[in-house]
Amino acid sequence: MAGAGAAAGCDDDPVGSPLALSIEAPSEAVAGRTVSVSYEAVGRSLRGIVFSWGDGGADSVTAAGAQSASGSVEHVYEPPGGMFTIRATAEDAVEGVKDVEAAIVVRAPS
Repeated sequence: MAGAGAAAGCDDDPVGSPLALSIEAPSEAVAGRTVSVSYEAVGRSLRGIVFSWGDGGADSVTAAGAQSASGSVEHVYEPPGGMFTIRATAEDAVEGVKDVEAAIVVRAPS
């Protein structure tokens, strides 16, 4: 029975569990200008976050086992016109994978 108590104590550790990921992106952008997307991830042992911009581009941020990561990434959309889906995927060595998405409309410069 002592072993069961020790296991329950491990399960009670709330730090970083479950894996959480959020991004904030503008709803519109201008082609040829920089777009900034902020992110925040919380887990137990974050490996990193991959950003797919919806136009074939991708960027990544490493977290090297951290329990939290936050910041911003930038991207420039070249083709004007159309809606793109920004997808962020966080990977945690303990908690698995979490995806979030945001839509952005890219307009031509005026």
